[in-house]
Amino acid sequence: MTAVESLPDDLTVPLMEPSPFPPFRSSAQPVAHDRWERVVASVTVPADLDAAWTALTDPDRVGKWFARTGATWAREGERSMLDFRDGEFFWCHTDVVEPPGADGHSARLGYRWRWVGVGPATRVTWQLTAMGAATTVTVTEISSNGPSDWRSWNGTGWPGILDQLSDHVQTGRDVRWTWRRMGPYVQTELPVPAYEAWAALTAVPALQYWTGRTSGSLNVDDPMTFVIGDASGSCVLTVTEHIEAGQRFPSYLPSLHFRLDRGGWPDQLSGHLWIEPTHLGGSLLQVFHYGWEMFGSTETAPHDRTLLTQFWAAAFDRLGNLVRRMSPPDMPDGMPG
Repeated sequence: MTAVESLPDDLTVPLMEPSPFPPFRSSAQPVAHDRWERVVASVTVPADLDAAWTALTDPDRVGKWFARTGATWAREGERSMLDFRDGEFFWCHTDVVEPPGADGHSARLGYRWRWVGVGPATRVTWQLTAMGAATTVTVTEISSNGPSDWRSWNGTGWPGILDQLSDHVQTGRDVRWTWRRMGPYVQTELPVPAYEAWAALTAVPALQYWTGRTSGSLNVDDPMTFVIGDASGSCVLTVTEHIEAGQRFPSYLPSLHFRLDRGGWPDQLSGHLWIEPTHLGGSLLQVFHYGWEMFGSTETAPHDRTLLTQFWAAAFDRLGNLVRRMSPPDMPDGMPG
């Protein structure tokens, strides 16, 4: 009789079969991570409905209180750009155009837009309602899985935009702000979890592809040179602080701070690159700059600000292509209607 034959029946199961006795501790996995937010702002304009609607939908008028745009603005089914003339813009797709009707009491404009063309899409609706000789203008923006500070950023931004609309309708003046001394701010959605995306995007081989790195790395005090654009020369990015995952309260997410230098600049820009989770299995990468005061007071933004915006938008697009190979097929958009 062999050794196996002499064992009790319940111990003769071949070792290659799965065990019915699981490990003491299994790994928990997230199964959902979705959120949506809404901001609503309103102003009463001392002008009739037709005047307010014209200021909102006429491209030349919009350029005097909001952003420069073209002939396709506010045309249903068309795409257009709201250009802030400093490198940053909204890429828009108009869904709803309901001009003042026969009753003359209301009008509506609705569209989706993406910041710099690559940011998460949000939905914007303008509702105009006649109030006697005045018009109440209400704007609603809905975001699905946007940045964690989306509510504070957009919630404080819309009242200022509506005040500019009201001022322009009353005076006809150009009341749009000049170029901003902070920015560009660029964001993009990545179809992989935050930690996996960060590990992929900070690796030197990946940097060569998505940033155009020619030397250096994202390690602290290791200057990284990259080409800012065709025939536009290069910049040097030097990380001053690299925060690894799990190291800093309250988010415990990785991020880095850096300074940016370019030949001919009077000083250096400061910057921040960070990532955060969005929906399950997805993340949002963001970059922000500040310090353009070094160029002094000018009527127009330095051309390098536009170049830098274009660089990050293209770089984030390449990064998305890179990490998309790590992810399953995209899920349908869950943005509320």
